[in-house]
Amino acid sequence: MATRETITERDGIKTITKHYIDGAFVESHGREVMDILKPTNGKVIARATLGDEEDTRRAIAAAKLAFVTFGRTTKEARALLAAAA
Repeated sequence: MATRETITERDGIKTITKHYIDGAFVESHGREVMDILKPTNGKVIARATLGDEEDTRRAIAAAKLAFVTFGRTTKEARALLAAAA
């Protein structure tokens, strides 16, 4: 989910420029932008900056680190976290 700080708007088109990695929204290292189209009419309704190899490496490293602790929690603890979200 994007926050206000991750979205900019220009000419009525919203652009998402950040990714949620390691518990925070971080500026994308990637520079490729993809148009998001409205399926009913094909018009551009937003743009999203795509992650690149560096963004992927950061996300994988964060996931591995999180697994060390989260992966050892009980199913009851995980259920509580899921219910709070």
